Amino acid sequence: MKILAVDDKPINNKVIELDVEEYCEDNNLEIEQFILKCSGAEAINTIVEQKNIDVVFMDIMMPIMDGLEAVEKIRSLKDEIKQPIIIMVTALNDESMKQRAKDIGANSYICKPFCNVEIAKAMEFCKIEIDKLNLDKDAHVEDDFLDFDEFDDFDDFDSFGDEIIDDQRDMMEQFNRSHKKLTAQEFLVDYPVLDYILDDIQEVQEDLDEHIENMYGGNLVSQMDYIIHTITKYINFLNTFSDFVELSTALNMLNKVLDETDIQSIDERHKDIVAEFIKSILIDLESWKEHVFVLQDAIDVFYINASLLNSCIQLETLLKESK
Repeated sequence: MKILAVDDKPINNKVIELDVEEYCEDNNLEIEQFILKCSGAEAINTIVEQKNIDVVFMDIMMPIMDGLEAVEKIRSLKDEIKQPIIIMVTALNDESMKQRAKDIGANSYICKPFCNVEIAKAMEFCKIEIDKLNLDKDAHVEDDFLDFDEFDDFDDFDSFGDEIIDDQRDMMEQFNRSHKKLTAQEFLVDYPVLDYILDDIQEVQEDLDEHIENMYGGNLVSQMDYIIHTITKYINFLNTFSDFVELSTALNMLNKVLDETDIQSIDERHKDIVAEFIKSILIDLESWKEHVFVLQDAIDVFYINASLLNSCIQLETLLKESK
């Protein structure tokens, strides 16, 4: 089985890869190749070059070419390449986006944050479909949108029984219901003076790259004070605005989990994954600050809520499972 995961955040691809590998190990399945790409354009090139990709996990919100555009292009090449099973993966649980994915030929739709249960269900379905296709070499992946037991309803997170994760899940559902698209310039009309607000986080970000680099190789514990301090600075910054209560609350919860977790007891493999998630969160926050408040060219000020809420829940779940 050849599998392609496509997401502009490498850590999201890595989590899918780990969950798929776990499923395959448990079910005695062999992965011939697992390919990780960061854009829709790279995904198309890979599928055209390889010609025999079986399964694609495709993020929707990506720069340059988003996942929906990539799927349209892949399905338009049905006479030239083997058509893979395509599973859309997104932090935005939006009914119109889900319908669009269905209309252009995606086979299912998983909402972030996902856990290994959703990935296992997806792989079980893919295995059944691939077995069917192997029996009929002339068959094509059906155009019908195939539903994976309502992955987008977060029911599988109930098994964690964790109050913090449940609270953030509720916040993410609320965000998805109320999400409004607002550009940076539209948002900042009410905030003409920003310099004094930005001072604290500008200062804390000066040595961000150095600290991120030092998180790896067993050094995560030594960087934890800096990580919590930096997140706290962003929480204080977010609290100056009434519009980012969800994100501020999510980061508060994350700090609490980080503070209460015995990082030293986590095995080295998972420490590096935790470090990748923390890196992703810190870079997301820095990029958001830069594009909303400095360059002021962000086209969706509040998308950061979905992205960060997803990362926080995924990280908290990983920390819980690692105990």
